[in-house]
Amino acid sequence: MPSEKLIFAQSVEALFVRALGPHLTREGRQRLKAVGLDLSESLRPHYTVEQWRGFLRVAAKDIYPALPPHEALFELGARYLQGFRQTSVGRASMALVTHLGPRRTLERVPYNVRAGNNFNEVRVEESTQDSATLWMKDVTADNPYFAAGFLAETLRCAGAGQVKVEPIAFDGTAATFRLTWAKGVARAPLTLASPHA
Repeated sequence: MPSEKLIFAQSVEALFVRALGPHLTREGRQRLKAVGLDLSESLRPHYTVEQWRGFLRVAAKDIYPALPPHEALFELGARYLQGFRQTSVGRASMALVTHLGPRRTLERVPYNVRAGNNFNEVRVEESTQDSATLWMKDVTADNPYFAAGFLAETLRCAGAGQVKVEPIAFDGTAATFRLTWAKGVARAPLTLASPHA
């Protein structure tokens, strides 16, 4: 097990350069620089998971200032996958996903997640034609909704419609998600389950 949890540059590039770059305000870029991400310079090979969490906090407030934190992180998770699709690794991976369908795509999530960091594990614990339960070792955010947004967008890319991703357990680091979807209703709205009070 690595002693330090590291997020690779390609993950930072996917979200902060490709997906969010044109949308970050000047103040947002300054706040990112203050927490260790200077987008005017070349990316470092990796960042700590604590830095990444700080970057997400800044981006959530800058890009989605009117949304509650869980909704902002959900949107950032979906945007992350959209940015990942623009990277060389992401293009190859997502080209395959469009042919696999939702259920088989979920089986590939562990590989996609591990391409972005040196520590995460994902298990599909149960799967049917239109639902699954998935466990993620580290959601890499302050709550499970960034990962929920990433998972929801992954299913949409695989052709699922009426996607709903609900965190059903969270211990502060690891989370279990219940995912449901309909077949053949591509690009239907994502549904974010409200966080439990």
